[in-house]
Amino acid sequence: MVTSPTHHRTQVSSTRAGMIAYWITTAILATECVVGGVLGALRLPPFIDIATDLGYPAYFMTILGIWYISAGLVLLAPRVPRLKEWAYAGLIFNYTGAAASHIWVGDGFDKLAGPLFFLALTAASWAVRPGVRREFTSRPLITGLPGRIIAYWIATVLAVGGVWDLARTDQVRDVVEHLGYPACLLTIMGVWKVAGAVALLIPGVPRWKEWAYAGAVIIYVCAVASHLSVGDGIGTIVAPTVLLALTVVSWALHPPRPAST
Repeated sequence: MVTSPTHHRTQVSSTRAGMIAYWITTAILATECVVGGVLGALRLPPFIDIATDLGYPAYFMTILGIWYISAGLVLLAPRVPRLKEWAYAGLIFNYTGAAASHIWVGDGFDKLAGPLFFLALTAASWAVRPGVRREFTSRPLITGLPGRIIAYWIATVLAVGGVWDLARTDQVRDVVEHLGYPACLLTIMGVWKVAGAVALLIPGVPRWKEWAYAGAVIIYVCAVASHLSVGDGIGTIVAPTVLLALTVVSWALHPPRPAST
């Protein structure tokens, strides 16, 4: 098949336009992550004021700030497409959670505009990123282990079982309140946990599985950090630590999946 000069120029122009769009959206997003992450981690305005108004504890801004900075650096780093997938997932979780929190407390569109803008920016950067920053081969980290698939399914089902805490509303609400988080966090986590559980259990959809693993790791690490931040004893971090370990084991043993699926 012969490609006409006009078609070639259009294709090159389209690729160039895509790269420009990618770098503009990504540069803005990464800058917001790094700068906002530093301000958040140090609990400085305006982020600490926003968190307080939404009912989140001050220490959460330090936890979130560290995740933010990490995501921004990963977005700017060359290649590492799997880590970028996790970074995009974390940012989507964050901005949707921020928007839901503003709605929960009755804020108007002026307060929603920020998280919605960065949510759109994250989606745009993810959608137009070049192939070298997109495609990854989803291979198991651990191979040659006898009974690997059985171990994978045991770890996955047990990790997914973490969703069951949504049914224990009173106990979970007590923990959330003890840690100083607003009640809306239960709903936000519930929606994402159910979606993550579905993604892990159904065949295919490797990207959504990566998002599910990313979300689970973020939730359990934040849970451990939150308990430690309020001075809780070692016994309180056993459950999230076990679920974190099961999630990592499930991820490390997962069957190979096509990179572009």
